Amino acid sequence: MSLPEAVSRALRRRILNNELPADTRLVEAKLATEFGVSRGTIRDAMRSLQSEGLIAIVPRRYSIVTRMSAQDAEDVCYARCVLEDASVVSGLPARENLIGGLRKALDEMAAGARADDLDAVVDSDTKFHALLVGVCGRRRLAHLWSMLNSQMGALMRSSIERQGIGLDEAVSRHRTLLDAVEAGDVERLRQAIRDHYLEGFD
Repeated sequence: MSLPEAVSRALRRRILNNELPADTRLVEAKLATEFGVSRGTIRDAMRSLQSEGLIAIVPRRYSIVTRMSAQDAEDVCYARCVLEDASVVSGLPARENLIGGLRKALDEMAAGARADDLDAVVDSDTKFHALLVGVCGRRRLAHLWSMLNSQMGALMRSSIERQGIGLDEAVSRHRTLLDAVEAGDVERLRQAIRDHYLEGFD
């Protein structure tokens, strides 16, 4: 891992776990001193966090921790819903190798929630949904879906605050998806995917 990646990862964890809440100013010089790195390294890390939707950069002044807007969150959720739905329609019949992976990802998600670690929950959530979107074996569909991954942290932080739910509730909402996969019920899973992504936006 490069220095900018390490700094970005450390700051991402603080932002997602609300150690750096919305509207917190991130001053380049102070961060460079704290991490013992150059200001150029901090700038590279900030650009990465900006692309993930976690901060906004005020040129030549500072960066500020932001939250994804409800409209942006809805757009990301809608795109993921469409792609995931398209995957399971054609791929769910071949689910034998899917169930074990989903259970493992859900167990990891639950462990992250127990530790109150949203960063860990985001990682396991990404694994969980990557399995669903990959079940059809369509490489380009999976690639389109993965392009949205970088904003999952910002999306989950924003959604949890907007809906007023805890990490345990975020985890439990995935159990409905797993139950539908285990039952082999495509239509039930399609509805569960829609509810998972779009409930509260309709």
